[in-house]
Amino acid sequence: MKHYLGKSEYHLRQKQQDYPVNYEPDKLINAHLLVCGMSGTGKSFQSSRLLGSAAQAGIEVDVFDVHDELERIPGVTACRYSQATGYGYNPLELDTDPHTGGVNRQTEYLVGLLREASPQLGVRQEMVLRNLLLDTYALAGIYPDNPPSWQRDSITEAQRKQLTDARNWAALKQYYPTLDDLKSYGRRKLTALNIGGDNPCISALEQLTRQYKRLTTLQGKYAKASSDDELDKLGKQVNTSKEHCTSSYAEFIAAMQTGRELEDMLKYDSADTLASVLQRLELLNSAGIFRANPPPFGNAQARVHQIKSLSTEQQVLFVKLRLRAIFERHKQAGATRSGTELRHVIFLDEAHKFFSKDDDDIINVIAREARKFGIGLWCASQSPTDFPDSFLTNVGSTLILGLHGSHWQRATSKLRISVETLKHIRPKQVVAVQLRKDGMADPPFGNVVVGN
Repeated sequence: MKHYLGKSEYHLRQKQQDYPVNYEPDKLINAHLLVCGMSGTGKSFQSSRLLGSAAQAGIEVDVFDVHDELERIPGVTACRYSQATGYGYNPLELDTDPHTGGVNRQTEYLVGLLREASPQLGVRQEMVLRNLLLDTYALAGIYPDNPPSWQRDSITEAQRKQLTDARNWAALKQYYPTLDDLKSYGRRKLTALNIGGDNPCISALEQLTRQYKRLTTLQGKYAKASSDDELDKLGKQVNTSKEHCTSSYAEFIAAMQTGRELEDMLKYDSADTLASVLQRLELLNSAGIFRANPPPFGNAQARVHQIKSLSTEQQVLFVKLRLRAIFERHKQAGATRSGTELRHVIFLDEAHKFFSKDDDDIINVIAREARKFGIGLWCASQSPTDFPDSFLTNVGSTLILGLHGSHWQRATSKLRISVETLKHIRPKQVVAVQLRKDGMADPPFGNVVVGN
């Protein structure tokens, strides 16, 4: 790929020479690219030109568009994700590589994503979600310690409904479970755990738990009591509480039916905790991005995922799940012959909000390791200072289209760009470009005259 950026302003002004400046990823340290510019500086225009060049060169492209502004790129196919369209991807499909994939890997990845997107997700909710996922896989005959069981076919919602309506459970096990299966299983467990429901054993166990907590509190107060009157009063309360515990335990044992009641209580904590996890799953699924209805891209090599209709939380989860699928696919295909060949571009609009400080986050993994697999991570944002240093110091090419003056000081520190270079930027006319070529430790930014 060879993309024309513009003419070197230095050569044009000082030497009256037309010296072209091109983005050629195979000559850079990697194909990663950062495009920064405040609103009105031509960010969408320059991004569209770059993506059009990639598509024209036959490079596979996935664009994650948060503003619905990039669907008119020549050669691309766009799909809008929303509750109305119902297109999405099944998050329970597995990477079947015994070294990098499997049930445990996908379970931990999904729990981690939800933790990142929803900081309010507590430890107990994480435990319940993890157990829900493991049990849902087990119901489909997919087990963590049995790699051959990880291989299943993808299923659409229409196929799932047809098999479910026909009660063809054996045929269903040929496919990966879906988020609907996860929610259905969770609702069945919630029914069993509900206090006052049709399971007297669970009600008795909940009663026993409350009585035991009260006994523990009373015993703590008794140990700290000093006067005889207080000791006598607390002693009677302790004895009464012990009797209640004994009675509640007897009721629990008498009401046991399946023998799994205690295990379910330990795995799913309480009806309230399980209900809060199911509510979170319902909210995440409200936009349809986790429905088993693949978007109609067909054989399109360049795809635009329009995610404007999704909440920020849904956007983060969707993008990271797709990025992981892309990375794992190319990783299994192996490294490119040259180690610098660009075969897949991932473009993130408003990219800063998808980054995190976690080294194992899929975006950070791609930034570090994806070059040899032919993946270029292209990021667009209004400010370069919102990105972690680990990305800024390793990106192959950076384009500054125009920054607000309040960002200059941090930009000069983080990007090692001079104030003089920033002063010469004129939105839609002159940009600052840094190309990190092999053998150049820290190349300077140069001003480039662009055509609009």
